[in-house]
Amino acid sequence: MPLLSNPGPRLFLFSVLLFAVQSAAGQNPPSQSPADDQAQAAPVEKTQQNDLWAKLFLKKDPLQALQQVTLQDLRLALEDPNLQTGVITRHFSRVTGATEKEKIEFLVDSMRSPNTVVQRQAAIELQALNALEAVVRDLLLGYMSSEDPAIRNAAIVGLELIEVPADQQSDDYWKKLIDALNDTDDSVSQSAQRQLKDQGANAVPALLNALGNQHPRPTLVARVLSEIVGSKATRTESYYSAPVPESLDDFPEIVADAPLPRRTVGKAASAPAPPHTIRDVDPTEPTSVTVYFGTNRELIDRPRRPWTQLFQYPLLALMLLLAALIPFFTGLPVNANPVADAAQARGCSRWLLPLLLIGGAAWSMLIFRGELQQQWQLRSGVSFGARRDPAESVHYGTCTVSIPPRHQVGAVERPLLGPENEQEHVVLKAIENLEEEAFFQRVKSRVAELPPENRSCFVFIHGFNVDFDSAARRTAQMHYDLKFQSVPIFFSWPSRANVRHYFSDRNEIEFSRYVIKEFLSDVAERVDADRIHVIAHSMGADATCRAIADLGDRGKIFDQIILAAPDIDAEVFRVQIAPRLTQTANRTTLYCSKNDWALMLSRNFNDSTRAGDSSSGALVLQGVDTIDASEIDTDLLGHSYYGDCVPILDDVNLLMRTSLPPQERRLRPWPVDEQLLYWTLPDAAL
Repeated sequence: MPLLSNPGPRLFLFSVLLFAVQSAAGQNPPSQSPADDQAQAAPVEKTQQNDLWAKLFLKKDPLQALQQVTLQDLRLALEDPNLQTGVITRHFSRVTGATEKEKIEFLVDSMRSPNTVVQRQAAIELQALNALEAVVRDLLLGYMSSEDPAIRNAAIVGLELIEVPADQQSDDYWKKLIDALNDTDDSVSQSAQRQLKDQGANAVPALLNALGNQHPRPTLVARVLSEIVGSKATRTESYYSAPVPESLDDFPEIVADAPLPRRTVGKAASAPAPPHTIRDVDPTEPTSVTVYFGTNRELIDRPRRPWTQLFQYPLLALMLLLAALIPFFTGLPVNANPVADAAQARGCSRWLLPLLLIGGAAWSMLIFRGELQQQWQLRSGVSFGARRDPAESVHYGTCTVSIPPRHQVGAVERPLLGPENEQEHVVLKAIENLEEEAFFQRVKSRVAELPPENRSCFVFIHGFNVDFDSAARRTAQMHYDLKFQSVPIFFSWPSRANVRHYFSDRNEIEFSRYVIKEFLSDVAERVDADRIHVIAHSMGADATCRAIADLGDRGKIFDQIILAAPDIDAEVFRVQIAPRLTQTANRTTLYCSKNDWALMLSRNFNDSTRAGDSSSGALVLQGVDTIDASEIDTDLLGHSYYGDCVPILDDVNLLMRTSLPPQERRLRPWPVDEQLLYWTLPDAAL
């Protein structure tokens, strides 16, 4: 056979036969490598791993599979040692078919759990239901009947700042309170005196009975009685700072349901509340908030410009707007070539120039609005510009900010065109410049005035495109909305406060990194606060992270480091920054979002993923709590949610007050692998 005598055809036939045999046997052709087999099997294996993780997750927490959760389900789960620490945090908000009273009873029972984590979670939920004070009050009233004098005295001191309703003021309550006046412990005796004074006329019958029954310290009882009903005491120790009216006609209208103000701890009853106290706010008057600042901006003299110089901006805007409308009224120029005419009409050239002119008009009006705000502002005191101080010095001082009575949580209300109004807007009223030593002494004194269990402060470092005044208003708004007794401080670096100057701000924040480091170090060493929190936003978080990383050898000098939408290279943060942050703080929290358009633009400018941008996946690291805020409503750019959104403010409030980990703060876990999780806010839950 001549065909088979040629080796070429023989090899070809042999290959065809071999391929047919392998195909019939179900084998892969020789051209497919084992690596290709692994590539095909990888998606299936990954899917199986995900399914396995989901099954394990549901096995560890079977309540996740229930569409409706009852209190009985929670009680049964609390009996399981492997489930109990996550029951209240994850599932209490999902309970259906229970009244508020039943929920409170469940939480009170949970506070008796031997597990301290369950106890803390129950206390937090009771506080959220506004029931914690009542629970503690009932407990302390019960302790007042204890046979142990130490427990009885502790209950009396504990009730000093807690209202006891009239229906719970039993004869035994009054007896124990008046007996405590004779206690050898001055702190107990003085606490009983203050409580009796606070009760006012309610305490008079019990005091008179004590005098008639030969109290061991009748002089002290008489003094307390005199201070309650005496006319001199009424004039000199009034709860109100207003002068005493000369006649009954001069008294203000009394609101029937208005609660009596409580005594201020550590102050005389007549002492006015500090200007930045946010408790017992008058709903009809603006609230004054004092914030403390450090800045390396230049100190400038900013005189008010003549009105004649301001009208150039609306005039320019009008001219640009008219120029933009001319093509629409006059039509396109007629060319000799009709084909060219048609092409020009269909193209974008007809719209490009008008759009540019309209943009210029809008820009002129924005400048005009800013100038009007400068003209109409109510602020007094010094001013700080957009550039760094020529002598590279740091200025210190205080800002007084007014919060309107109808303030919306998360908003910094500002006028659109008209003048500022304290009834409607957040107003920076005054800036006072202080010497460095006087500044830290004043902050230290303010911290010392706080309750002993909460002597803390927070330092806010703003981000890109923020001027000094805006930073002051934002700090005051956050302090007010957080409703957390802490001294507010901010550091303002010389941002140009203009979107055109992104790279200028980038240079300035790099320069200010070392100044921020020294400022944070001084706050840690000279303020004498038990807890110091740091809140850094956007570009400010970049310098703050690097500054704190340089302080890593000083131990845990901060309690909470909160990074909101940090504009820092994700890899730099992961490799160089995060390991050192965990050495300086008890907890580090990173808030990110996939809807942050500002960070998306920054990613393009810097050609690197930003730590606060989760559009390509959240940055999850050991020792850093990552919280994705993508599912909550934000502003247009999705970049200022740290101060705008109520869920974020609530979480920051809880974090600063309790330092609880994410699993105990009503956050929803999302797994990355078996060791790492990141979290989403309650509003993002199913």
